[in-house]
Amino acid sequence: MQEKWNNFVYALSEAKKKGVDEDIYHEKIENQLQFLGWLPYKGDICHKPNIPIGNSNYIQPDILVKKEGEDQFVIEVKRPVHSQSERERVQLESYMRQLKLDIGIYIGEHIEVFYDMPKCKDAVSILRIPLELDNKLGMTFAEKFSKENFSKESIVAFCEERIKEMQRQSDLKKIKENLITDAQMHITESLKTYLLEKYEDTFSEEDIRGMLSTLIFTAKDKEQKPIVVQTTATPQPSYKEDVKTKTKAKYDYTKYSLNGGPWLGKGRFVHSLVSTYMEQHPNTTFQELEQIFPSELQGSFGVVKTMEYVSKNNDRRRYFDKTDEILRTGDGVFFAVSTQWGIGNISNIVRRAKNLGFTVKKDS
Repeated sequence: MQEKWNNFVYALSEAKKKGVDEDIYHEKIENQLQFLGWLPYKGDICHKPNIPIGNSNYIQPDILVKKEGEDQFVIEVKRPVHSQSERERVQLESYMRQLKLDIGIYIGEHIEVFYDMPKCKDAVSILRIPLELDNKLGMTFAEKFSKENFSKESIVAFCEERIKEMQRQSDLKKIKENLITDAQMHITESLKTYLLEKYEDTFSEEDIRGMLSTLIFTAKDKEQKPIVVQTTATPQPSYKEDVKTKTKAKYDYTKYSLNGGPWLGKGRFVHSLVSTYMEQHPNTTFQELEQIFPSELQGSFGVVKTMEYVSKNNDRRRYFDKTDEILRTGDGVFFAVSTQWGIGNISNIVRRAKNLGFTVKKDS
């Protein structure tokens, strides 16, 4: 596909260097489409067709591409030294909807593919490709828009996958920005949860918080080296120790056993409970599961949350989200169990477990 893309884009990139006018550029685009298999003599490429709309109106898109006589996609052409405007995107979208086409392509200073996503107010940009040789997205374009490969069904499927990937990248970007902005808080909280699980028999929560407050964590963008964010730890409140009573805050180390199983800390016990329930009732839907383990048993974070919710809210540190910890309901919803359990709410889930018929023992 690299050679096919290079053959297609070479004349367009040269036209951009020369700053040719729109008519010449338009002609070059129609010629270059032949490298992707679209042939004028077969009626594949329609140059500024007059298409009737209603009784007295008509539209005239720059290029309409057909396959075996059926409209496939429309192209809006602008000069290669042009700067795309909102008006031109709206114009292309209008052609797409008038012709009932899912796909429209803008070719000017770059190539941009738009998809008229169902139930979406505006057409969505799914590919934006510079006019350069050996471009990876360009090779994808050459593959998907070659006549031999092209079909409305396959291109829509490709667009849907691109939107999912773009959303995934957008979510990752937000998480990254959030980490840079609040590095100290996120790293400290994540480490606190990890250390409490690992050393809960040795150190209290107060010990671990105090130790973490002596550390400073930083985060920086590897691709944009000038951006470095450093924050200091939030000072821990000081407590005056009464010499006479000399008391120390204690951490609740109680462990729980489900149906005679191993002794587990609070969070692992709740995860085991929900996991066991799903094994015994595999057809349970997520909506039903939320009723069986309602949010008020835990508090503000809930007992279970969908992975979509956890990712969207950048809240993974409060849920068991490793691959082998994520669970699935009978209706196909992937979800995570909260890790946020302490002396104030664990009794709620223990009562619910017993009401559901489970045997629960605790060891202080």
